[in-house]
Amino acid sequence: MKVREFMSSNPLVVGSNITIAEALDRMKERDVWSPVVREEGEIIGFLTERDILTGIIAARLTPHQVKVEDVMSRRYGVLRPDETLADAARAMMKVKARLVVLEDGQLLGVVTAADIVRAYAGTATVSPPLRPYATWEVLKVHYQASVREAVRIMKVERVGSLLVEEERKIKGIFTERDAVKRFLVGGGDPCDPVGKYSTLDLITLDANATLVEAAKLMANAKIKRLPLTSEGEIKGIITARDVVEAIWRMTTEEELAP
Repeated sequence: MKVREFMSSNPLVVGSNITIAEALDRMKERDVWSPVVREEGEIIGFLTERDILTGIIAARLTPHQVKVEDVMSRRYGVLRPDETLADAARAMMKVKARLVVLEDGQLLGVVTAADIVRAYAGTATVSPPLRPYATWEVLKVHYQASVREAVRIMKVERVGSLLVEEERKIKGIFTERDAVKRFLVGGGDPCDPVGKYSTLDLITLDANATLVEAAKLMANAKIKRLPLTSEGEIKGIITARDVVEAIWRMTTEEELAP
């Protein structure tokens, strides 16, 4: 599959000199949460949910106080529209960031981990077990813990989500998207319980499933983080970025095979 077939076209583009508040208004309007950032007509990076979580929420600043250029990610990769799914996975693992798709200097689209997962889900012919690519140490936060505490943990641990528990049972998940879209844009109070802004209709998958099963479930549910269950309990998690790494590893092994 070629990049032009699975990229996200018509990407949201914002200027580097506007405030985060202005950027959030445009992100909410389009329901796009990682816009491309331009400066004097040149692409200079992306504004990601993690940038906003760490640069605004964790820093206890307001979106009106900070400009996009102060917190944005300046790392990104470049693809051509005729490159392949394997090329996209390789490029993403190289830069550890989102990708822009350019042709003759023009921005045609962007490729995120979710785009790669969706393409893999629709084209994969071989599917290994997901176990080698998942994370088996999950981080949790209590339902009644404050949003401020949850964000602090996410920043310190450099993770994009926390499982939310109450009375020793997992009730849901709090993600970077929840922190930005539900909490920040929704005008929440940092002292509010994190459970108030969490995703409580939790989607899970058996830990013995295959990588394609995980990719298909992520694509259909439009999620990037999938908790994994074993014997009725959540034991791990697999993310869209984990699937990208798996594709990269599999294609690299094929290239090195005699």
